[in-house]
Amino acid sequence: MSQLDKIVAAYRVATQYPALSSARIFDGSKSSVSVHSVWVQRVLERQAKTRFRQTVFSDYKTYSLTSPPTDITNELISAHSKSNKYFCVVREVESGKEIKQYLEVWADCSLVKNYDLSALDVHGKIYADGEFGTLEWSPDETKIVYIAEKKIPKSEPFYKQKSKASAQKDGVNNDIVPGKEYDWSQDWGEQLVGKITPVLVVCDIKTDSIDVLPNIPNDINPATATWIPDGKGVVAIGYTITPRKLGLIYCTNRPSHVFSLTLSGEYTVLSKNSEQLSMKSPTFNLSGTKLLWLERLADGPHHSCFKLMCCNWSTKEITTVVDFDNKILQVNNEQLPFYGLYNQAIPKRSWLNDDKTIVLSTPQGGSIHTFAIDTESKDIHYLPITKPFHECVSVLDVFNDILVCHKSSLNKPGQLFAIKIPSISEGYDFTNISIHEISPSRSLPNSDNFIVEHGYTLHDKPTTIFYGPKNSNCPLIVWPHGGPHSASLDSFIADAAFFVQIGFAVLFINYRGSIGLGKDYVESLLGNIGDADVKDVYNAVQSNPLWSNRKLLLYGGSHGGFLVTHLSGQYPSLFKAVCALNPVTDLITMFGTTDIPDWDIAEGGYNYSEVDSLANSKEVLMKLADCSPCKNVHKVQAPTLLLLGDKDLRVPSSQGLSYYHLLKKHGVTARVLMYNDCHPLSTVSADMDSSINTALWFEKYSSDVSE
Repeated sequence: MSQLDKIVAAYRVATQYPALSSARIFDGSKSSVSVHSVWVQRVLERQAKTRFRQTVFSDYKTYSLTSPPTDITNELISAHSKSNKYFCVVREVESGKEIKQYLEVWADCSLVKNYDLSALDVHGKIYADGEFGTLEWSPDETKIVYIAEKKIPKSEPFYKQKSKASAQKDGVNNDIVPGKEYDWSQDWGEQLVGKITPVLVVCDIKTDSIDVLPNIPNDINPATATWIPDGKGVVAIGYTITPRKLGLIYCTNRPSHVFSLTLSGEYTVLSKNSEQLSMKSPTFNLSGTKLLWLERLADGPHHSCFKLMCCNWSTKEITTVVDFDNKILQVNNEQLPFYGLYNQAIPKRSWLNDDKTIVLSTPQGGSIHTFAIDTESKDIHYLPITKPFHECVSVLDVFNDILVCHKSSLNKPGQLFAIKIPSISEGYDFTNISIHEISPSRSLPNSDNFIVEHGYTLHDKPTTIFYGPKNSNCPLIVWPHGGPHSASLDSFIADAAFFVQIGFAVLFINYRGSIGLGKDYVESLLGNIGDADVKDVYNAVQSNPLWSNRKLLLYGGSHGGFLVTHLSGQYPSLFKAVCALNPVTDLITMFGTTDIPDWDIAEGGYNYSEVDSLANSKEVLMKLADCSPCKNVHKVQAPTLLLLGDKDLRVPSSQGLSYYHLLKKHGVTARVLMYNDCHPLSTVSADMDSSINTALWFEKYSSDVSE
């Protein structure tokens, strides 16, 4: 077998494992549990991803599939009613050149309603994304609320030759507006292309009526709705769209509020109505007496620490349950830091039976920890599902004091667990939970030969994760995460597993600006990008001779690409090769081309609302120039591979291309791979080609022959 064949085989192995999309407890008691789960799996032969649903039954000793996995790739979004009597699905079906959407309602093992949404023509396409997507049954199980694109009037040229009969017909058709066909409308940016004006829609399955809810202000776009307890209206997030929309995906700092809207059109703001605040994920407790949501300051870093807010539904009084402050928790006579909440959503079902305790999972220092939070006493309890700051455990659903959680690590693909929380006279015993696997335990080949080590390397915080072969001095891939306000986590990453399988080690660094280590840690990077984050990555590598004395390679995307291009320019003799995915290389030119120009200004240390144009802001202009990797391109020595997406709206491919031309100008070996993809390069074809080309690039320039 050739070396290329071995690399391709290793990629196939690393990417064969399905990734969990969702899980829901269908029924559960102290003696058994039944769980529906949805998974996504790459199918290399088809260059596509498939989605499938399966159901498992467990008596907490063993588990078994109650039905074979079912392909649901053409299902956009689905929801069970509270009693599980009804199940609704939004399905997309190709019909000639058109893709049609249907809303299906299932009950009694059969399809009982099927609405052809394209034919009914009440609205545009239904939203099924993670930012706006909603599909939820009313408490009485007679109505379904969802979010869709607003229907827009048809347009045509000012002059269009028509038959006499057609002209007479159009004369009474007021829906056609001439001269509007080229009007530009702003959408919500990267990965939300075409999502311009969302509306709230209610389908009544008794009357078969589908209606758009009225009276949402024109400057507000609704998102993530849920029914109010009496079923006479909904609660949702309202995003402010003036003076412009800024890209929403990965950004939790968009001005917004929580509102209620009755079916008759009464619109009420529930949260503090401030342009300085941003909200996410409203959810009611079991009895409907408490409404919770996540809240943070708008503007500033694109993601940061949230408060957990609680609204008393009868009085509308709002209190803070979890604040921004770091805390020290007592866990089995040991102290455990709690760095705040960074989860961008609350699971639809997350309450224990006492109706005051909510279970949430959130990044904490390179891991995801799960906590039980008492919304009345405000006590926070760590759930010891795994060792703190090792692996990642995320709660997906809570029912009848049973949790369904997903656990994975860099060296172990994800697995589902059912967890029982024992009740005692004082409430719950969170120290003696019982954990039961309900999906197969999968392992990478030769996984015992690899280690995952967490280190308190920077600023006395858990900031590094090393993953690689034991007792080996193999080349080390230094892999700073993107964002910068995200985190490297000890969760399964197929590409990391692939690199380790073919003989590399990987070092992840949660530099200043990373989430999961405190609000102050996030904000400390503002005004210091290109300096503090670069130094943190460099110092992390140099902190351990077992790392620094290896052949070093750089790999990163987005802000991670910004960092690796900075590092290769600031420390040109240290690194053997670079691979940058959609990197930020020039903040000045990015300001006018990205869907999030506020990112440049905030990271530079300024207030976006005060900057109209860089032409009028010499200080800001010079600061952005000084922060940009391209200022050191003349020093770069390492061969550089640039992986770019021509559909990327977040970091347009012009950033990578301009950097490529500068590298070539200075005689640096460089190559560009351009994919028909957006920012993450996550399509099956783009990921396979980019990952294998990266492996070949690193092998070539880290080998002894290259020297």
